[in-house]
Amino acid sequence: MAAPSTIAQRIRAAARAAVGIFSEGSARQAYGLLGGLWPAGSGAPPTQGARERVAAYADMPWLHALADKVASAFAAVEWTLAYPRGRRDRRAFRAKSLQRAPSRADRAARAKRLEPEAEMVEVREHPLLDLLDGGNAMMTGLGMRKVTALHWDLEGEAFWLKERNGVGAPVAAWPLPPDWVRATPTPATPAYRVGFRGWQGTVPDTEVLWLPNHNPSNPYGRGTGIARALADELEVDEYAAKMVRQQFFNQARPDFIVYPGEDAGSWSDPERLRLQQDWGEQHDGFWRAFKPRFASRKLGVFEFAQADNRSLQMVQLREFNADLIRKIWGVPPEIMGIVEPGASRATAKLASYIFARWVLVPRLEMFRALLQERLVPEYDERLILDYVSPVEEDGDFALEVARANPTALDLDEWRALANRPEMANGQGKRWAVPAGVTLVSDLADAAPPPPLVLPPPAEPTPEPEESEEMRVMRRFEANLTAGLAAARAEE
Repeated sequence: MAAPSTIAQRIRAAARAAVGIFSEGSARQAYGLLGGLWPAGSGAPPTQGARERVAAYADMPWLHALADKVASAFAAVEWTLAYPRGRRDRRAFRAKSLQRAPSRADRAARAKRLEPEAEMVEVREHPLLDLLDGGNAMMTGLGMRKVTALHWDLEGEAFWLKERNGVGAPVAAWPLPPDWVRATPTPATPAYRVGFRGWQGTVPDTEVLWLPNHNPSNPYGRGTGIARALADELEVDEYAAKMVRQQFFNQARPDFIVYPGEDAGSWSDPERLRLQQDWGEQHDGFWRAFKPRFASRKLGVFEFAQADNRSLQMVQLREFNADLIRKIWGVPPEIMGIVEPGASRATAKLASYIFARWVLVPRLEMFRALLQERLVPEYDERLILDYVSPVEEDGDFALEVARANPTALDLDEWRALANRPEMANGQGKRWAVPAGVTLVSDLADAAPPPPLVLPPPAEPTPEPEESEEMRVMRRFEANLTAGLAAARAEE
C-alpha cells in the first residue's frame, strides 16, 4: 500500500517531473557557467569509440565474463520501498536524512533513532516497484537492470526512456545504449537527441533518466566506464588471440619452397607440375610423416621461419592481461572460478564478501542515490528507496556470539542458525535453561544469594611422643658433634 499523498504533494511531484534537469533559475545562475559549458547550444555527443566498447562485450571473452558476472549479480538484488509514519498522528512525512544517507548501515541507524517518534512502513505494491521488477514490454525487470549495469560499467552511463501510464506516472523503462544518445540536454535545448540506424528524433529531458558515472575531467559531460580505461589491455588480448588464430591460416605463405638445384636449369611447367603432384602423393597426410624421399636430381629447398609463440611469450601475455583486467574490475579470482593453490572454503567466503561489499554495494548505492533523487519524487517525495544487501551475514560470528550465552536464544533461533525451519505450534518459542538457573525480568527482583558458610578451622594435630630410642640417638649425635669440634680445635 502506498503512502497517502496530499494534493499539494502531487502538484510538487508533477512540477518536478515537468521541469527536467535544468530549471529557469539554474540557467540564469552559476555566473554564466552553464552557458559557457555549451557555447554552441548543443549537448555533448557520445565519446569516441562508445559503440565499439559496448559491442566488445559480445566479442572479447574476458570483458564478457567479468562484465556479465558483475551485471548479473547487480540485477539480482531486490529493491524495496518504505515511508516513515508518526506514531501519534499516524501521518506519513518526509525524512530527508534517511533519503540521503550514504549507506544501508547509516539508513538503518537513522531509522532506529526515529523509532520513539516514527515507524517505517514497507510499501509492497507501487508503480515504481512495477517499473524495477517489470522492465518493459521487450525485457523483464531482471534483464532491464542487467543491461543498465552493463551500459554503466562498459561506457560509464545509462539512459532510461520512461513509459508513463494514463495519469503520467512512469510504469516502464526502456534502456538506451549510450551511442544512441547523440546529444545531451543543455539550458538552451532541454532535450535529448536520439538516433538509431535511420531514425533521428528529440526526446524532452523529462522523459529520459540519465544515470552517469561522471568523468572528473568534465563532470558535466558524458560518463566514463571501465572498458574505456582498459581499452589498450583489451585490444592487446584480442590481437594476441587473433594472431594465434591467424597461424592456422598460414598467412597466405607456404612452409617451404622447392626449386631446381644449383647445377640444374629451370624447370618446364610440365616437370614442375609433375614434381608437385609426386611430392603430394608421397608426403601428404599424417600417415606419411617422417617418410624419406629419394630424388634423381639435385633439389633446392628454402624453408620459411615459423612464428614461435614461446619466444613471444603469448601465453604469459594473455594470462597477465586477463589477471590485470580482473584486478581493475575488482573481482576476486574465486568469483570467476579460478581456485589458486592453497585456497580453502574460508578463502571462498572471503572472496564472496569482497565481491559483494566492494564491487556490488558501491554500484548499488550510486544507482539508489540517482533513482532516489531523480525518479522517486515523480511518485511521492516521502518514499525511501532501498535494496536488500547482497553482503551475506557472518554465520561463524553469529554462532560464536550465541555460544557465549546459549540461554539467550530460543529453539527456533538456534534452528535458524542451522538453516532449519521453525517448529510447529510455537514449540520453538522455548529456551533451554540449565538446572538451578532462574530467569528474572529485573535484577532487583532476583533472590539474594545464600550466605557463604565457611567450615570451622581445623584443630592442630598433636605431635607424637618421642620414644626412648629416639632420645638416645639424639644424645649420641650431639656428643659426636661436640667431639669432632674439639678435635678440630686441638689441631
